[in-house]
This record gives sequence, C-alpha cells and structure tokens, in this order.
Amino acid sequence: MNKQEIDRIECAIRHIESSLDVDPWAVEIAVDAMRKQIPIKPKEEPEKFNNNLLHLYCPSCKNWIGIWNNRVKHGDMHNTSNSHICPYCGQAIDWEGD
Repeated sequence: MNKQEIDRIECAIRHIESSLDVDPWAVEIAVDAMRKQIPIKPKEEPEKFNNNLLHLYCPSCKNWIGIWNNRVKHGDMHNTSNSHICPYCGQAIDWEGD
C-alpha cells in the first residue's frame, strides 16, 4: 500500500469520525475496519531456544502469524500464512524487511 492510499483511508476515517448524524457504534466499527487496511509490521519476539529465529505476532490481536530467520541475508520475513492479512483479525501486515 502506498502513501497516497494510506492518506485516503485516514481522510475517510476523519470524515466518518466528524459525522454528527451517524450512530457512534457504527462509526467505531467502520473506523476499526478501515484502520486494519493500513499494513503494520508484525511484533517480534525472540525464539527461546534459537537466537536466530524471531516469532512474529499480529500487532492488533497478538496472535502468532509467522517466523523470521535473522541469518537470512535479504531480510524478508517468512510469511507462513502466505497472506498479507492476519487470519485471525484481518489486520493488514507489512511483510517487507527493513
């Protein structure tokens, strides 16, 4: 997702949040769904028995979504679910290496 697409989502969120004639519960659901479309890097936690491995967790729901090997030269994370979204909560995941 590029910067322009993220800006459009954030603009739509601001517009929805400022609407006075919309049910607050509906606004909350819509805003949460829209925010999940913006990719976020997974949270990393070192593997207990192998320092070269990092377990990756969804930044939204904290469920395990993959693993990353520190010794891999290209730096891409291994997406074990083969999906760009969390299978548990629908959060878009940024799998690009730094």
